[in-house]
Amino acid sequence: MRPELSNIEVILLSIVNEKPSYAYEIDKTIDLREMRRWVRVGVASIYQVLKKLENKKLVSSQKEKEGRMPERKRYYITADGKTALVYASKRLLSGFEWHYLDLNVGLESSDLLTPTEMGACIEKRLFRVQANKKKLAEILEARNDIMFKKKAVIKILLNFREAEEKFLQELLAGLPAEQQKT
Repeated sequence: MRPELSNIEVILLSIVNEKPSYAYEIDKTIDLREMRRWVRVGVASIYQVLKKLENKKLVSSQKEKEGRMPERKRYYITADGKTALVYASKRLLSGFEWHYLDLNVGLESSDLLTPTEMGACIEKRLFRVQANKKKLAEILEARNDIMFKKKAVIKILLNFREAEEKFLQELLAGLPAEQQKT
């Protein structure tokens, strides 16, 4: 039976597969690749998930000491880890997921807001969406050296933002006209 891996487990396995790494290096790779824009992973959870992966025998670790640096663990992907990563990658690429968006929760819980308050909140979000969309487009235009997978992630985020922008504009247009913020 293949273990069902969480998205964070898949991310960490993928990074360790590219290069055996310390938890600190993994955190820096996540920062460098701006993965926190699309996956929730904190520094503390990296250590917890690596321990979990090690317990599942998907990674192994070796304590190492360099110079005066404190001893630390370097993580290596195991053969079972590679098999699990292949399986998870295929599952995630070919599967279908529901989107659990904060926007949906906000819409569901908005009964106590006046149309004016709702409009102000939606306009604020629309401004942020448009700024994020512009930033993503700039990244794509400015960097010709972006790896295929990073470019694909940026493009899908950009497509989501474009769809969200259209939705928010339609939502604003549907609010009662006399209540809309000017």
